[in-house]
Amino acid sequence: MKYCPNCGAQLPDNANFCGSCGARIGATPQPQPQPAEQPKQKMFSMDNYRANREAQKQRMKKMKWWHWAIIAIGVTMLTMMKLGA
Repeated sequence: MKYCPNCGAQLPDNANFCGSCGARIGATPQPQPQPAEQPKQKMFSMDNYRANREAQKQRMKKMKWWHWAIIAIGVTMLTMMKLGA
């Protein structure tokens, strides 16, 4: 009798593959690749805070411009509809 090198299941002598886990018999088990370790980031740093704050201010400026443009277009359309009616 043979035993599976991967899971330890008992196998017949003529088995090429394990019936339990599917491992190839006679081949050495392949080591599992380890995931690459991610670089650790600081939870908080003043440099990151300042950079994020500046980016947020720039987005707000752009958003304010679009906000007022949409309001102006809406008011213009309402005025034109009232004058036309």
